[in-house]
Amino acid sequence: MKKEKGQAEEPVNGKNKPFRSINWGERLNSYICPMLLGGVLCFIVFYALYRPLAAQYTAFFMGAEFLLFMLFDLLKKRRVFGGIMYIVLMIAAVFAALSMMFDGAMSSGFMTPVSWFYGEEGSYSYRPDYLNAVFVGGGFFMISILYYFTQIRYRSLGVMLCLLFPLVIYAKRADALPDILATIMISLFLAVMVHNRRIDPAIEDKKRGVLLTNTSYIISMAIFVSVTGAITMMIEKPKYFSKLERDSSYFDYYQTQGTGSGDFDDFENESSGRNGGLSYTNNPLFYLETNGSSSEYFLRRQSYDFFGGSVWESTEKIEDYSYAYSTVIPEYAVDDVVNDLTALSDETDVFSKPEGTVINRRKARVFDETFAPRYLPAPLNTITDTAEFKDLSYRKYPASSIIRASAWGADTPPKLNDSFEYWEQSAELNAYARSVGLTGKDYLKKLEKLSNDKSLSQSAVSAAKRLKLDYESAYESYRDISRVEDRLVKLACDLTKDCKSDFEKALVLESYFEDNDFEYSLDYVPPDDSIEYFVFESKKGYCASYATAMTLMARAVDLPARYVEGFSAYEMTDTGAFLVRDGHAHAFVEVYIPCAGWLTFDPTVSDYMVIPEEEEGGFDMELFLRILSRFIVVIIVAFVIIFIVLLDRIIEGIFRIKLRFADPTKRTLMLYANVLRLIKFSTKEDYSAYTVKMLGEYLKETRTVVPEQLFDLFERTAFGGYTPTDEEFNAVYKEYLRCYKYLRRLPRPKELARLKGVPYVK
Repeated sequence: MKKEKGQAEEPVNGKNKPFRSINWGERLNSYICPMLLGGVLCFIVFYALYRPLAAQYTAFFMGAEFLLFMLFDLLKKRRVFGGIMYIVLMIAAVFAALSMMFDGAMSSGFMTPVSWFYGEEGSYSYRPDYLNAVFVGGGFFMISILYYFTQIRYRSLGVMLCLLFPLVIYAKRADALPDILATIMISLFLAVMVHNRRIDPAIEDKKRGVLLTNTSYIISMAIFVSVTGAITMMIEKPKYFSKLERDSSYFDYYQTQGTGSGDFDDFENESSGRNGGLSYTNNPLFYLETNGSSSEYFLRRQSYDFFGGSVWESTEKIEDYSYAYSTVIPEYAVDDVVNDLTALSDETDVFSKPEGTVINRRKARVFDETFAPRYLPAPLNTITDTAEFKDLSYRKYPASSIIRASAWGADTPPKLNDSFEYWEQSAELNAYARSVGLTGKDYLKKLEKLSNDKSLSQSAVSAAKRLKLDYESAYESYRDISRVEDRLVKLACDLTKDCKSDFEKALVLESYFEDNDFEYSLDYVPPDDSIEYFVFESKKGYCASYATAMTLMARAVDLPARYVEGFSAYEMTDTGAFLVRDGHAHAFVEVYIPCAGWLTFDPTVSDYMVIPEEEEGGFDMELFLRILSRFIVVIIVAFVIIFIVLLDRIIEGIFRIKLRFADPTKRTLMLYANVLRLIKFSTKEDYSAYTVKMLGEYLKETRTVVPEQLFDLFERTAFGGYTPTDEEFNAVYKEYLRCYKYLRRLPRPKELARLKGVPYVK
């Protein structure tokens, strides 16, 4: 037969059947919705990765999308050659993406693709190599999915896969997908579902726009989802914590059970947020052993110096942590301050001499089999000139943290098992700081005078200069309140107006929150993120808000103060060690006190010290529920699959049960109606308009089995008013059971030929 102009032979659903060829107008008509959806998805992804270039990448993406759609149209006409060419293109895209990632990792030092992906929006998020790798590799993959499931085999669930990618990215980066973008994305998905199905040339005109589902399609999707879900749940996956998860615990540590590795950097340029809604597992992190006498220890992770209005920032760069806190001398520990004051008091009465032992040297050990931070979780005034640190004696440790000696420069820090010594902040030291009764200004005046006193020995003058330089350095570095409202400054001044010393001011500010009905809450999310709203309005929050408020209020009254994040160790085990959980992550304050140096203060109300109850007999309910939930999901999915596979048999079983409770007349009518249902189930065609004779001829031709006794009894009952006996119905029912196999499904051609007793011809 001669083909008319504009017609071509092309495959339809895997069979060679002719249909009208697609001209340019139809081609663009079929491209428009998938291309718009792809462009929006691209914009959403790059809006999260690097917002300033989202529009540019989207424009390039849509151009590449159109060109690839045209190329794929050409390739699909030549199956073997087209398949080979597609594989070549895919390999080239993957190779190009991996090469870009490798170049990006090499050019950015330690900025791996994973750490870049989880980074916050900012200048360092602009990594052209990584962005281009996502564009090339991810773009080719997404365009391929959109093309196949809209131009080759229309599948709405396949298109929906593309919608999951941006949602996963936003979830892992703890970003909020703008409502307008979500609305546009869903609207275009619906447009693809409706528009592309209506114009799909592989579907007959009368069936276009009709959502069709069949058993094999449902079963395949159910099996795919169940198997994928089961594998995903059962396989241990490497852990990488997003910004949201880091906010909930104030630290970033390695989960070495899975891969033995993690992020290279355990320090952050920004502190955790104060928005509430935190969720802790209360899983153990590590242990602290010490011969100290305190019931609670504050273990430092990192301190911050600049308040940005919402979170704290560190002006120190991570790579600069090896430099001294002071450019002239390292940061003094409390023993250096006390020793220099003792040297001065031997020659002058300007300062009172510390009586007895005001500081105690203690030993400690932090350890765990899985926790592997790069920093050392240790109290303030940790001693770094012991044998444990002798290989790093040239390094002067900064105020912000102490980097573990064994972790410095290592790609993977070792598990936590570090011993150290520290100067404990004792009650005697606090009492001495109170008895001195000095403000910072008075302290500096005295030190200035002693630094120029020629009657003193050179060692005493040097001690005065060291003390003066140390206080001045702290005063210059930790007093910024540029982002603080005047009413918070006024409150701090009003509270401390009668205080005679800096130590008294710090104590008054520390106790203010406990004395004024402040409430500790992990779940509260304030409508206003400002620290002023916390202090004056809500009076509800967790440790980050308390520590932030006290630090700023202390600075407002001329106290050098810094915000610190780390852990609070207060849960004692039976062995005498402190157990530190993820829920013990804590924020606190350090204030530089004249004649004492840096001291720790905790303004958070005491409700945060909660020790979880252990299950009797060591039963881990959380682990049990987690394992049980996995099995329940698998069982439910298996049940659904079985239900779908056996759905027609289940319906048949229910029908046969109902049949037993009907009278013979009704049973006969029900049985005939069920024959019509089975035929419709096997052919998807309705034969209810057929007469009994026509239906019998159809069954004889297509299945070779006809329930003749049933048809005869049905005609007499339905049209002749006959009432069947039980014996007649039982005979009809036995005949129905013999025919049931071929009523519920059409015999295959070869099987049908055998039933008819004729040779099978393909």
